[in-house]
Amino acid sequence: MSPTAGPTAAVTGMALATALGPDLDATLEALAAGRTGITPTAATDGLYPGEVTALAGALEDDLPDVPAFGRRRLRALSRESLLVSRLGTLAWQDAGFEADAAPDPQETAVVLGTAAAGLSGYLQVLRDGLTLGPELVSPYAGPQGSLNAAASDLSIAAGAQGSIVTVTAGRCSGAHALTVAADYVATGQAQAVLVAAVDVLDPLRLAADGGGAPPGEAAVVFVVEDAGRARARGARVHAEIAGPSTLRGAVGGGSAAVPAIGAALAAAGAAAGELSLVCSSAAGGRPADTPDGPQAAEAAEAAAVREAVGPDVPVHSPFGALGDCAGATTLLQVALTARYLADRGPGGGPALVLTTDGNGQAAAVVVRVP
Repeated sequence: MSPTAGPTAAVTGMALATALGPDLDATLEALAAGRTGITPTAATDGLYPGEVTALAGALEDDLPDVPAFGRRRLRALSRESLLVSRLGTLAWQDAGFEADAAPDPQETAVVLGTAAAGLSGYLQVLRDGLTLGPELVSPYAGPQGSLNAAASDLSIAAGAQGSIVTVTAGRCSGAHALTVAADYVATGQAQAVLVAAVDVLDPLRLAADGGGAPPGEAAVVFVVEDAGRARARGARVHAEIAGPSTLRGAVGGGSAAVPAIGAALAAAGAAAGELSLVCSSAAGGRPADTPDGPQAAEAAEAAAVREAVGPDVPVHSPFGALGDCAGATTLLQVALTARYLADRGPGGGPALVLTTDGNGQAAAVVVRVP
């Protein structure tokens, strides 16, 4: 018998950009065709002498203007802020709010997950201040050089006046953001939440070579509402998410995965035998030289799936083609899994999204489509 289910959050708006395309359809088409977004990529932002070049999954550079900002302000925004603000506008449109059903701006929150958004900008401010002098540092540079800048700019672009939260937890950052959003709508702290996750390429990520998969950049924005409220307004629901569970274990990533899966299944009222798919965060890469390297973490994730779910459920990961998307990983997994379930048609069981990283983080989310 399945455990008793808890409150469910509904994803009613969705927009994303990956190295394989500017939206979900393009990304899925490229994955189905077996294409890869991993190419030789160069990055320079003035922090390093010359360019840093490595294999990576890079986004397209052309970012359409965000209507909420004038051109002068747009030039000052970080790349992370541009991405989530643009995608936030698209996700809000996708949620299909009519004038009489739109949430109160003061009841609309923003929660963003990231591993390192704003870090490169912060280092740039310090460098310019030390080498050029404080008087030559742009007044816009300081606010953009912070972890919370992208979330704040998203709230401005969306006209959201509720809580603004940024969480950072490595690869599981998006899962933590989803957990906060689900709690907000379940407890009535918000009518709707813009849940975003973003990490981009910079010389720090390109220069880091830990023997794992190439880095990738991606941005995702969801609109999350209480499932009952979404049904009452007749919204199209991309996915229902239940029981997001985020845990911390030992370095290596495996010890927390099994209890995270168990907690997510229990909160969703689902049994392991009902699952039709597991979407894994494994991204491949070269064998590591140490027991705690990237390959060890992925081996531990595979072992956790076998232990908690069994050997018969199909397991899929898109990150060999997208690269390691850092804090955007979980939301990408949820988006791709939701589309898989929708395309499969009615009658199948829910899916499990499992995200781990080598620092001991593990996150599990059960995904259903209505």
